[in-house]
Amino acid sequence: MKYRARNGFSLVELLIVLAVVAMLISVITPLGINAIRKSRAIAISKDLKALSKTFVNKIYLDNKVPRELKELGRDVDSDLFGAGWKISEDGQYDFFVFTNSEADFETVSGVLVDVRRGLPFATDDYVFLDGGLGKEAINSESFYYNLLGSAVAPLTPFGSTFAEISAGLIELLNAKNARTYDPFQYTDLGLNPANWKDKAYEHIVYKPVGNRLQISPESGYKITVKLLYEDSYGTISSTEALMYNIKNDNADKNFWYFKSIQAEPDELVGKKVDISTLKVFKATK
Repeated sequence: MKYRARNGFSLVELLIVLAVVAMLISVITPLGINAIRKSRAIAISKDLKALSKTFVNKIYLDNKVPRELKELGRDVDSDLFGAGWKISEDGQYDFFVFTNSEADFETVSGVLVDVRRGLPFATDDYVFLDGGLGKEAINSESFYYNLLGSAVAPLTPFGSTFAEISAGLIELLNAKNARTYDPFQYTDLGLNPANWKDKAYEHIVYKPVGNRLQISPESGYKITVKLLYEDSYGTISSTEALMYNIKNDNADKNFWYFKSIQAEPDELVGKKVDISTLKVFKATK
Protein backbone atom coordinates (compact mmCIF):
# COMPACT_ATOMS: atom_id res chain seq x y z
CA MET A 1 0.00 0.00 0.00
CA LYS A 2 1.18 3.48 -0.84
CA TYR A 3 1.13 6.24 1.80
CA ARG A 4 0.10 9.65 0.49
CA ALA A 5 1.43 12.50 2.62
CA ARG A 6 -1.07 15.25 3.39
CA ASN A 7 -0.02 18.77 2.49
CA GLY A 8 -1.28 21.94 4.27
CA PHE A 9 -3.92 22.35 6.95
CA SER A 10 -7.59 21.62 6.97
CA LEU A 11 -10.14 24.43 7.34
CA VAL A 12 -10.94 23.28 10.88
CA GLU A 13 -7.28 23.47 11.88
CA LEU A 14 -6.94 26.98 10.44
CA LEU A 15 -10.02 28.13 12.33
CA ILE A 16 -8.60 26.74 15.56
CA VAL A 17 -5.29 28.55 15.00
CA LEU A 18 -7.10 31.82 14.24
CA ALA A 19 -9.22 31.44 17.37
CA VAL A 20 -6.13 30.90 19.51
CA VAL A 21 -4.39 33.92 17.94
CA ALA A 22 -7.48 36.11 18.52
CA MET A 23 -7.65 35.01 22.13
CA LEU A 24 -3.96 35.81 22.67
CA ILE A 25 -4.41 39.27 21.11
CA SER A 26 -7.42 40.01 23.33
CA VAL A 27 -5.31 39.17 26.40
CA ILE A 28 -2.01 40.75 25.36
CA THR A 29 -3.35 44.04 23.92
CA PRO A 30 -4.80 45.44 27.19
CA LEU A 31 -1.63 44.43 29.01
CA GLY A 32 0.44 46.26 26.41
CA ILE A 33 -1.72 49.38 26.60
CA ASN A 34 -1.54 49.41 30.39
CA ALA A 35 2.22 48.95 30.26
CA ILE A 36 2.59 51.90 27.87
CA ARG A 37 0.30 54.06 30.03
CA LYS A 38 2.25 53.18 33.18
CA SER A 39 5.60 53.78 31.47
CA ARG A 40 4.48 57.23 30.28
CA ALA A 41 3.16 58.09 33.75
CA ILE A 42 6.45 57.04 35.38
CA ALA A 43 8.46 59.13 32.92
CA ILE A 44 6.34 62.25 33.53
CA SER A 45 6.44 61.73 37.29
CA LYS A 46 10.23 61.38 37.29
CA ASP A 47 10.63 64.52 35.19
CA LEU A 48 8.33 66.62 37.39
CA LYS A 49 9.97 65.43 40.58
CA ALA A 50 13.50 65.97 39.22
CA LEU A 51 12.68 69.49 38.04
CA SER A 52 11.04 70.34 41.35
CA LYS A 53 14.04 68.99 43.28
CA THR A 54 16.42 71.08 41.21
CA PHE A 55 14.25 74.14 41.85
CA VAL A 56 14.50 73.49 45.61
CA ASN A 57 18.28 73.13 45.37
CA LYS A 58 18.54 76.44 43.53
CA ILE A 59 16.61 78.15 46.32
CA TYR A 60 18.34 76.56 49.31
CA LEU A 61 21.87 76.06 47.96
CA ASP A 62 22.26 79.05 45.65
CA ASN A 63 19.90 81.31 47.62
CA LYS A 64 18.18 82.39 44.42
CA VAL A 65 15.57 81.20 41.97
CA PRO A 66 16.43 80.07 38.44
CA ARG A 67 15.66 82.45 35.61
CA GLU A 68 15.63 80.02 32.70
CA LEU A 69 14.16 76.56 32.32
CA LYS A 70 17.50 75.13 31.15
CA GLU A 71 18.90 75.80 34.64
CA LEU A 72 16.71 72.94 35.86
CA GLY A 73 18.19 70.51 33.34
CA ARG A 74 20.09 70.67 30.07
CA ASP A 75 17.76 68.30 28.24
CA VAL A 76 14.42 69.70 29.43
CA ASP A 77 11.95 69.90 26.54
CA SER A 78 10.96 73.57 26.41
CA ASP A 79 7.86 72.69 24.38
CA LEU A 80 6.49 70.44 27.14
CA PHE A 81 7.68 71.89 30.47
CA GLY A 82 7.53 75.15 32.36
CA ALA A 83 7.86 76.53 35.89
CA GLY A 84 6.61 79.53 37.82
CA TRP A 85 7.49 81.14 41.16
CA LYS A 86 6.64 84.05 43.44
CA ILE A 87 7.54 85.36 46.88
CA SER A 88 4.71 84.77 49.33
CA GLU A 89 3.50 87.19 51.99
CA ASP A 90 5.73 85.52 54.61
CA GLY A 91 8.81 86.01 52.41
CA GLN A 92 9.05 82.38 51.27
CA TYR A 93 9.32 81.16 47.69
CA ASP A 94 6.25 79.47 46.25
CA PHE A 95 6.76 77.61 42.99
CA PHE A 96 5.48 74.82 40.80
CA VAL A 97 6.69 72.97 37.71
CA PHE A 98 4.25 71.82 35.06
CA THR A 99 4.02 69.91 31.81
CA ASN A 100 1.62 69.52 28.90
CA SER A 101 2.77 65.97 28.21
CA GLU A 102 -0.13 63.66 27.48
CA ALA A 103 -0.83 60.95 30.06
CA ASP A 104 -3.62 59.40 32.11
CA PHE A 105 -4.08 61.51 35.26
CA GLU A 106 -5.14 58.62 37.52
CA THR A 107 -2.02 56.68 36.52
CA VAL A 108 0.30 59.66 37.05
CA SER A 109 -1.24 60.50 40.44
CA GLY A 110 -0.82 56.88 41.44
CA VAL A 111 2.92 57.22 40.83
CA LEU A 112 3.51 60.79 42.04
CA VAL A 113 1.58 61.81 45.15
CA ASP A 114 0.13 65.35 45.17
CA VAL A 115 0.48 65.92 41.43
CA ARG A 116 -2.46 67.96 40.16
CA ARG A 117 -4.04 68.64 36.80
CA GLY A 118 -5.72 71.76 35.50
CA LEU A 119 -5.29 75.47 36.10
CA PRO A 120 -3.54 76.47 39.35
CA PHE A 121 -5.44 79.21 41.16
CA ALA A 122 -4.14 82.81 41.11
CA THR A 123 -1.11 82.42 38.83
CA ASP A 124 -1.10 86.12 37.88
CA ASP A 125 1.49 86.87 40.57
CA TYR A 126 3.87 84.15 39.38
CA VAL A 127 7.01 84.75 37.33
CA PHE A 128 7.54 82.04 34.72
CA LEU A 129 11.00 80.87 33.71
CA ASP A 130 12.28 81.95 30.31
CA GLY A 131 12.88 79.35 27.65
CA GLY A 132 9.92 77.14 28.60
CA LEU A 133 6.14 77.08 28.72
CA GLY A 134 4.54 80.23 30.10
CA LYS A 135 1.32 80.99 31.93
CA GLU A 136 -0.67 81.05 28.69
CA ALA A 137 0.28 77.42 28.01
CA ILE A 138 -1.39 76.05 31.17
CA ASN A 139 -4.71 74.40 30.40
CA SER A 140 -7.17 71.92 31.89
CA GLU A 141 -4.95 68.98 30.88
CA SER A 142 -1.67 70.31 32.34
CA PHE A 143 0.06 68.46 35.19
CA TYR A 144 1.72 70.55 37.90
CA TYR A 145 3.74 69.62 40.98
CA ASN A 146 5.85 71.00 43.80
CA LEU A 147 8.24 68.91 45.87
CA LEU A 148 7.36 70.86 49.01
CA GLY A 149 3.64 70.23 48.58
CA SER A 150 2.18 73.17 50.47
CA ALA A 151 3.90 75.74 48.27
CA VAL A 152 1.78 74.90 45.24
CA ALA A 153 -0.96 77.45 44.69
CA PRO A 154 -4.37 75.96 45.64
CA LEU A 155 -7.02 75.54 42.98
CA THR A 156 -9.40 77.92 44.81
CA PRO A 157 -9.26 80.26 47.83
CA PHE A 158 -10.87 77.47 49.87
CA GLY A 159 -8.42 74.76 48.86
CA SER A 160 -8.15 72.14 46.15
CA THR A 161 -10.15 69.10 47.27
CA PHE A 162 -13.89 68.58 47.00
CA ALA A 163 -14.22 68.61 50.79
CA GLU A 164 -12.37 71.93 51.08
CA ILE A 165 -14.13 73.69 48.21
CA SER A 166 -17.65 72.55 49.09
CA ALA A 167 -17.14 73.42 52.78
CA GLY A 168 -15.92 76.91 51.87
CA LEU A 169 -18.87 77.60 49.57
CA ILE A 170 -21.39 76.21 52.07
CA GLU A 171 -19.95 78.48 54.78
CA LEU A 172 -20.41 81.49 52.49
CA LEU A 173 -23.97 80.51 51.60
CA ASN A 174 -24.81 80.07 55.27
CA ALA A 175 -23.45 83.51 56.14
CA LYS A 176 -24.93 85.51 53.26
CA ASN A 177 -28.23 85.85 51.43
CA ALA A 178 -27.13 85.49 47.84
CA ARG A 179 -29.39 85.93 44.86
CA THR A 180 -30.05 82.92 42.62
CA TYR A 181 -29.19 84.25 39.18
CA ASP A 182 -26.02 85.10 37.30
CA PRO A 183 -23.80 86.97 38.10
CA PHE A 184 -25.20 87.83 41.54
CA GLN A 185 -25.23 84.21 42.71
CA TYR A 186 -21.43 84.59 42.68
CA THR A 187 -20.81 88.29 43.32
CA ASP A 188 -23.13 88.37 46.36
CA LEU A 189 -20.75 85.85 47.91
CA GLY A 190 -17.67 87.84 46.95
CA LEU A 191 -16.76 85.36 44.19
CA ASN A 192 -15.50 86.21 40.71
CA PRO A 193 -17.90 84.57 38.19
CA ALA A 194 -14.99 83.99 35.81
CA ASN A 195 -13.45 81.62 38.36
CA TRP A 196 -16.63 79.62 38.96
CA LYS A 197 -19.21 79.77 36.18
CA ASP A 198 -18.96 76.52 34.17
CA LYS A 199 -15.41 76.02 35.47
CA ALA A 200 -14.43 72.60 36.79
CA TYR A 201 -12.07 71.89 39.67
CA GLU A 202 -10.90 68.27 39.72
CA HIS A 203 -13.71 67.63 37.18
CA ILE A 204 -16.45 69.08 39.43
CA VAL A 205 -18.40 72.26 38.62
CA TYR A 206 -19.73 74.19 41.66
CA LYS A 207 -22.83 76.37 41.42
CA PRO A 208 -24.16 78.33 44.44
CA VAL A 209 -27.89 78.98 44.08
CA GLY A 210 -29.11 81.07 47.00
CA ASN A 211 -30.29 78.48 49.51
CA ARG A 212 -28.40 75.51 48.13
CA LEU A 213 -25.14 74.42 46.54
CA GLN A 214 -25.17 72.39 43.35
CA ILE A 215 -22.35 70.27 41.99
CA SER A 216 -22.15 68.62 38.58
CA PRO A 217 -19.43 66.67 36.81
CA GLU A 218 -17.42 68.34 34.08
CA SER A 219 -18.58 67.61 30.54
CA GLY A 220 -17.31 64.16 29.58
CA TYR A 221 -17.37 62.92 33.18
CA LYS A 222 -19.91 61.41 35.57
CA ILE A 223 -20.42 61.30 39.32
CA THR A 224 -21.60 58.28 41.26
CA VAL A 225 -22.68 58.38 44.89
CA LYS A 226 -24.33 56.01 47.37
CA LEU A 227 -27.82 56.74 48.65
CA LEU A 228 -27.93 57.45 52.38
CA TYR A 229 -29.35 54.57 54.45
CA GLU A 230 -29.69 52.43 51.28
CA ASP A 231 -27.50 49.87 49.58
CA SER A 232 -27.76 51.43 46.12
CA TYR A 233 -26.00 54.05 44.04
CA GLY A 234 -27.04 56.85 41.73
CA THR A 235 -25.15 58.39 38.81
CA ILE A 236 -25.39 61.88 37.33
CA SER A 237 -24.02 63.40 34.14
CA SER A 238 -22.93 66.97 33.42
CA THR A 239 -26.54 68.04 32.77
CA GLU A 240 -27.64 66.94 36.27
CA ALA A 241 -26.60 67.82 39.82
CA LEU A 242 -26.26 66.85 43.45
CA MET A 243 -27.69 69.47 45.80
CA TYR A 244 -26.82 70.51 49.34
CA ASN A 245 -29.77 72.04 51.19
CA ILE A 246 -28.75 75.07 53.25
CA LYS A 247 -31.87 77.13 53.93
CA ASN A 248 -34.83 75.50 52.18
CA ASP A 249 -37.45 74.52 54.79
CA ASN A 250 -39.15 72.04 52.44
CA ALA A 251 -36.48 69.41 53.16
CA ASP A 252 -33.99 68.50 55.88
CA LYS A 253 -31.16 71.01 55.96
CA ASN A 254 -27.45 70.24 55.82
CA PHE A 255 -27.88 67.14 53.65
CA TRP A 256 -26.86 66.31 50.10
CA TYR A 257 -29.67 65.23 47.76
CA PHE A 258 -29.80 63.37 44.47
CA LYS A 259 -30.76 65.77 41.64
CA SER A 260 -33.35 67.65 43.71
CA ILE A 261 -34.20 68.35 47.34
CA GLN A 262 -37.83 67.65 46.44
CA ALA A 263 -38.56 63.93 46.59
CA GLU A 264 -40.32 62.10 43.77
CA PRO A 265 -42.26 58.87 44.49
CA ASP A 266 -40.49 55.64 43.59
CA GLU A 267 -37.52 57.52 42.16
CA LEU A 268 -33.95 58.23 43.25
CA VAL A 269 -34.63 61.92 42.73
CA GLY A 270 -34.80 63.84 46.00
CA LYS A 271 -33.24 61.10 48.12
CA LYS A 272 -30.38 61.88 50.49
CA VAL A 273 -26.92 60.70 49.52
CA ASP A 274 -23.75 59.83 51.43
CA ILE A 275 -21.40 62.44 49.98
CA SER A 276 -18.34 60.65 51.39
CA THR A 277 -18.87 57.97 48.72
CA LEU A 278 -18.68 60.47 45.84
CA LYS A 279 -16.55 59.36 42.91
CA VAL A 280 -15.83 61.14 39.64
CA PHE A 281 -15.00 59.10 36.56
CA LYS A 282 -14.63 59.63 32.85
CA ALA A 283 -17.78 58.85 30.90
CA THR A 284 -17.59 56.23 28.19
CA LYS A 285 -19.64 56.29 25.01
